[in-house]
Amino acid sequence: MINILLVLNIIVVVLLIGIILLQKSEGGVLGMGGSGSRNGIFTTRSAGNLVTKTTYILGALFFLICILLAFLVSRRDNSKSFIETMAKKDSVEVKEVKSLSVNKIPEDKVKEELKREAIKVEAKKKPTAPVTK
Repeated sequence: MINILLVLNIIVVVLLIGIILLQKSEGGVLGMGGSGSRNGIFTTRSAGNLVTKTTYILGALFFLICILLAFLVSRRDNSKSFIETMAKKDSVEVKEVKSLSVNKIPEDKVKEELKREAIKVEAKKKPTAPVTK
């Protein structure tokens, strides 16, 4: 049902775009611009136009389909919000990390490795005398 409504909505949108592009421009922002109410958008002359009526019908149909789609998607049993999905994913990752066991390194080996690294750093800092032949 949702897929049929999505396809129908796309068709209505394409038709609406085409009808809007076919309309004659009235040369102003909603009939404003000092011309009075004679050339306004809500006059009987503009409301009686077939293209304008078609635009109103397609616009209303577009909004109706969008509201119906939103209602149908919200009624799904398996639908969850993005936040709920991410929270569940994070909790699974945390459980996986907690379940990993970490092998402890003996302290004496760590101390020996740190001493070796310190000796290497100190050896690099000491200037060496140039060797001549």
